[in-house]
Amino acid sequence: MNTTAFMQNPPLGAALAAGAMLLFAACSITTASVMRRLDTDAGALIAALVNVPLGIMMVLGQLAFLGALQPPSVPGVLGFLLAGVFSTYLGRWLFFKSIESAGPTRATSFQTSSPLITALLGWIFLGQVLSPLALTGIALGVLGLATTVLGSRRAHAPATAQHLQQQRVDLRNFVLIGLGSSTAYAISHVLRAGAIGSWNEPVAGVALGACTGTLALVLVHRRQLAPLRHRIAAQPRAALAYAGVGCMQILAQVCMVAALAHIPASIAALIALCSPLVVMPASLLLFRNREGIGLFVVLGMLITMGGVALTLVRAG
Repeated sequence: MNTTAFMQNPPLGAALAAGAMLLFAACSITTASVMRRLDTDAGALIAALVNVPLGIMMVLGQLAFLGALQPPSVPGVLGFLLAGVFSTYLGRWLFFKSIESAGPTRATSFQTSSPLITALLGWIFLGQVLSPLALTGIALGVLGLATTVLGSRRAHAPATAQHLQQQRVDLRNFVLIGLGSSTAYAISHVLRAGAIGSWNEPVAGVALGACTGTLALVLVHRRQLAPLRHRIAAQPRAALAYAGVGCMQILAQVCMVAALAHIPASIAALIALCSPLVVMPASLLLFRNREGIGLFVVLGMLITMGGVALTLVRAG
């Protein structure tokens, strides 16, 4: 796909990507603040269920104020539908679980691996050759993530062998969940970048993806739907907060996809991945360093983001 045909307003694209970054950061902080009252499995369902009516309302609003949509294309529609499964279902659910297991700062920091994984997927499946500078960036990204994990271990130094074993299990689970989430989002970015090239309708595309992603989430977690009503009644404020997270997430996705029509996907991803710089100080302020964030975690985040920047230089 030749993205240059869509780069009509780079400042607008950068502003849209920055808006997505702020919305994603707000999602992380909100989820961390309510997950102790209502678990993230229920939260993921609530957030996803909100996406469908909100997506439909946004499409109707676009039709009412901006006129008819562009004629849909098969590659575009399929790309958005599949992207919804990887982002709304897999990416979001795993991201919520990573916040639950390690806190918003570390969970957000792991999302910085998403463009690195995207670059590797493009290399493996699309034959896109990586420059030495890009390979250096990937190596730095891996080093940064390893430093973040090391910081997570040092922040919770165990006192007994039993605690050490439990910490290793928790750390391994967090790494798997964090990388799983960033991989799912990376796949969705690739699918949406291709879809927007053949059907430049970010609102309708994200709404379609919300439908397929929510359907997948409901089918997998259908047994949790019956008691969900009672859990919402028991914690209405937490449920409302998760509903707000769902609204912010779909708006962030629309901003991200709309940005792809004006700037390269790699640049949009880089701007969106600055969210740790917002999440970390906000988390320290609101939660009084409940996550145990230390020098290694901060250093790991900065190294990873530097690696991402080097990797994306190839697109400049």
